[in-house]
Amino acid sequence: MPSEITPPPTSELQDSKTPESQDFKTGVTTRLYILALVLVLGFSSIWLLPKAGEIKLSMLQRNLPERFDAMYGKKKEVTGDELKILAKDTEFERVEYFDLNNPLRPSVEVSVVFSGKDINNSIHRPERCLKSQGWNFTKQRKIIIKDALADGGDLPMREIVCDQTITRDGKSLKIRRVQYYTFFGHRVITEDHYGRTLQDMKDRLFKGYDQQWAYATFSMPVT
Repeated sequence: MPSEITPPPTSELQDSKTPESQDFKTGVTTRLYILALVLVLGFSSIWLLPKAGEIKLSMLQRNLPERFDAMYGKKKEVTGDELKILAKDTEFERVEYFDLNNPLRPSVEVSVVFSGKDINNSIHRPERCLKSQGWNFTKQRKIIIKDALADGGDLPMREIVCDQTITRDGKSLKIRRVQYYTFFGHRVITEDHYGRTLQDMKDRLFKGYDQQWAYATFSMPVT
């Protein structure tokens, strides 16, 4: 036979019902109620998100110009390795520009990635891509190019200076590049990856549409 469980003394039972104990229980219950309410409201906001509809195109036009001013462009093929990590409906353009008036000036490589429906597999965080290619960051900052847009607006960009040690002719050589990038949405331009994600959430929630982003990069060697 199992031993009998002796109930606690009456005084202990009375202590558990003191005003302080009741206040503690009430406080815990209130906090649990508030937490549950927050969770319900949070899930409700997800349920109320509008369904993905027509994708609004990026404001940036396709087909990089072959020539402008003294700059002459030469199209470059996108490598198979780069295409493998991108969604199938991703569009990609790359042109290398040379200064005809100054042949000794380093060329500028311009790449534009137009996102598809699966934006997470169309556009990756630029810093992550560069580091995976072996580049080490020495400097990065936000810059604003005043009056750069056709409507007189400013163009925000992220500047990254990075270097890498390579082997050439059996010798170690440190090379350096500077890269500028920004994102062109349907109506908004931002140089911030997380800002782009936030803008997507706002437009999806309050305006009811998804949008295409054009991720544009401009890079050149530093000599």
